[in-house]
Amino acid sequence: MNDLAMTGIFSILTAVSTGTFSIIVRQGRHHGNAYTGVLIGLIVSIPILVFLCFLAWKPHWWSLKALFLLSIAGFLGPAVGRVLYFSGIHYLGVSRAMPLTSTMPLFASVFGVLLLGERPGPFIWLGTMLIVSGCISITYKKNNDSSWNRSYIWIPFLAVLSLSLSHVFRKTGVRIVDSPLLAITIMSISGLFFLVLFSRFLPHSQRPNLTSMQAWKFYTFSGLLNTASVFFHFVGLNYGDLSIVTPLSSMAPLFALFFSRVFFKDDEKITLLILFGTLLIVFGGAIISWRIF
Repeated sequence: MNDLAMTGIFSILTAVSTGTFSIIVRQGRHHGNAYTGVLIGLIVSIPILVFLCFLAWKPHWWSLKALFLLSIAGFLGPAVGRVLYFSGIHYLGVSRAMPLTSTMPLFASVFGVLLLGERPGPFIWLGTMLIVSGCISITYKKNNDSSWNRSYIWIPFLAVLSLSLSHVFRKTGVRIVDSPLLAITIMSISGLFFLVLFSRFLPHSQRPNLTSMQAWKFYTFSGLLNTASVFFHFVGLNYGDLSIVTPLSSMAPLFALFFSRVFFKDDEKITLLILFGTLLIVFGGAIISWRIF
């Protein structure tokens, strides 16, 4: 199987595992918020990742440049990007913040072209645009009964910028060390450090709560699943271009919608907008898959 096919497989695995993680977190929201889940997941996962790195260590993995790049990825992605993401939801609401942050695959692809010299081609761009449009449609909810302050509109856009740049640093770092395992370990350690550091800047309702034993029991599994999704993402980046990995990985809302209906019997109404968004994601993913498989 060629590298492009492996890129597609691991990118779709990222989307499936991320979508599963999101609905598990949603089911356990009474135990703690998503920020708490991510933090617990990192605390549980990092010792395992460090131990696996120790067992699989290879001399060429040692690279100060890669260490720096992946640490920056951890700073921009799990820390700054996630804090801005939750802050955007707090100040603008889910119905406005989620569609705006769904544009991340497009920004990441643009950065892949400008900073990494990638050349995705017209069909990859078309697929990316369809997936972005579909994610916006699925996550958009009309909200007529609450006002909002347009002065906070910069928050989700800055979150998108931070998360997109994080992907560039991930791709560059993993390309140097040629080890998704080492890459996710370094980024996770960096992300945990900055998440704890920046959590004080979050609104009080969005801050992590590590005192609940039920939260630890529930989020240990979901956190490990989230770590697996990031690992799949790094493997995909190790095989192929950012402009292919990011849009396919961003199909997570499609799988989240499907799994929530099938396994959790979610009673959320399937509107025409959700159906339209689902079709856009499917077509976008199909176009990109057709070009790489």
